[in-house]
Amino acid sequence: MFETLPMAPPDPILGLTDAFKKDPNPNKINLGVGVFQDEDGKTTTLASVRRAEALLLAQGAPKTYLPIEGSADYGTNVRTLLFGAQDVRVRDGRAVTAQSPGGTGALRVAADLARGKLGLKRIWVSDPTWANHQAIFQAGGLETVNYPYYDPETKGLAFDKLLATLSRAGGGHRAAGQRAALHAPVRLCLPGLWRRHRGRRPAGAHVCRARHRAHRL
Repeated sequence: MFETLPMAPPDPILGLTDAFKKDPNPNKINLGVGVFQDEDGKTTTLASVRRAEALLLAQGAPKTYLPIEGSADYGTNVRTLLFGAQDVRVRDGRAVTAQSPGGTGALRVAADLARGKLGLKRIWVSDPTWANHQAIFQAGGLETVNYPYYDPETKGLAFDKLLATLSRAGGGHRAAGQRAALHAPVRLCLPGLWRRHRGRRPAGAHVCRARHRAHRL
């Protein structure tokens, strides 16, 4: 039955890895997925991670199902790391954490929440972003629209164009998707700029920030 399913379009970003493998140049550098590798191109596990794994194994904790929202201890530490232990959102319980099956799973959960519980109909996503992001939001019932993010002329963040586009987007049932930390795939960050330009944040839109721990260490 699967022979009737159409193939998804190729991801131009992941295609860089295929081009890298085919390139015979001995001095080539892979600018695709940001994964830590050694000089031989192998993905290694940091010594600190190996020690942590050994400690967990030695504790012999039972391998039971986690709660629906994930590990409570992990969530507490993530909130403390992101906001600080004394942040009012942490103290008042307004900052909450939920684990998901990977970054793409988190996007689908966010889409279901935005559409089903918040009544949002449209989400603006950065240009560029990963090819599957728009499909995930669309499968969750949201219309996707792009906003400028990367400026190829300056090879930097198109911050003024970003603000202008989102400011013209209008109010109502919309959201803007944004990485909470490092932006993949272009490796440009927003949080510092938002702090310096608090008064310029587009009004009338929910800003959905996603933080994922997808890279292997």
